[in-house]
Amino acid sequence: MLVSRSTGKFVFAWKASLFSGALLVAPIVALAGNGAPITISNLSPLAALRGLPTQRNADVQLGSVVTMSQSLSNHFTVEESGDASLMLDGQTDVLSLSLRYGFDTDWDIEVTLPWVQHSRGFMDPLISDWHAFFGLPNGDREDYPVNQLQYRLDQPHHEAALSNKVSGLGDVRVALSRKMSLRDGPHVALSVGMKAATGEEADWLGSGATDYWALARVSGGYSGGVPLLWHGQIGMTHAGVSDLLGPNQKRSLWFGGVSLEWPFRDKWSVLAQMDAHSALADGNLSALTRPAGLFSIALRWNTSPHWTLDLGFSEDLVVESAPDITFMLTARYVASP
Repeated sequence: MLVSRSTGKFVFAWKASLFSGALLVAPIVALAGNGAPITISNLSPLAALRGLPTQRNADVQLGSVVTMSQSLSNHFTVEESGDASLMLDGQTDVLSLSLRYGFDTDWDIEVTLPWVQHSRGFMDPLISDWHAFFGLPNGDREDYPVNQLQYRLDQPHHEAALSNKVSGLGDVRVALSRKMSLRDGPHVALSVGMKAATGEEADWLGSGATDYWALARVSGGYSGGVPLLWHGQIGMTHAGVSDLLGPNQKRSLWFGGVSLEWPFRDKWSVLAQMDAHSALADGNLSALTRPAGLFSIALRWNTSPHWTLDLGFSEDLVVESAPDITFMLTARYVASP
């Protein structure tokens, strides 16, 4: 979201209220959530290099869960501070396929395969028109070419840049989760995972390093006057050294998030979610040295006990810590054991 810090909250409120209203009346074809959080992560070109797992339900079920998610993220960040500068102008599209298998009543394993594309994209005019129509700040977009691809991080003794369209396999992720039994309480799970260095580092498709994480998840429900399903997670990542992030990169990162789902009618739900993680680096560039925050909204259609479809969007709560906006469409199939 491209606004000054002083107007960021105002702009975000406009965007969130207007777009969420559109979602409530938009026709969609959907696929199953079964109480799962929104499948969303920080796809800023540098943040996406780190092993920061998405939220999921803490419950572990026998059988398979297949999730396919398509995300389109628009970036525009221009910052200079001292002898360092950062420019992220472009679009990142990620098609991810997640395969989860519950091989025991308390254990499951999950593999996520991402296909990543960095390109000029097509959303710049749409976003500028949106800002103009509602009288919102445009973040100096008018001073730069429309739909260009320019990722560049300059620091003393370090430079990383990308200006040509690229696509390919990103960093594959594997996670092992164990459900912890609680009597008459919410589901709780512990999980460990790793992000392998399978993406091409020179093309910004991967970090060129292996990351490891450990986390705790909790999921529950409230069946009062307004029924709600809720989820939360918190964890730590130990990241490998990435040449793209330079000498100021942080390797110990915290992450967390909370998610709410309101089933407002048969087969239909509205979800709201917050995700956050620690700063990526030390130094003078605020886009990298402040914790990141994202707010997401989605509409879910539970078409059957096995299938759901989510349609939604995500905004950067902390200005320039995440994409200006991300649109996502997620389909999920839950097989019977």
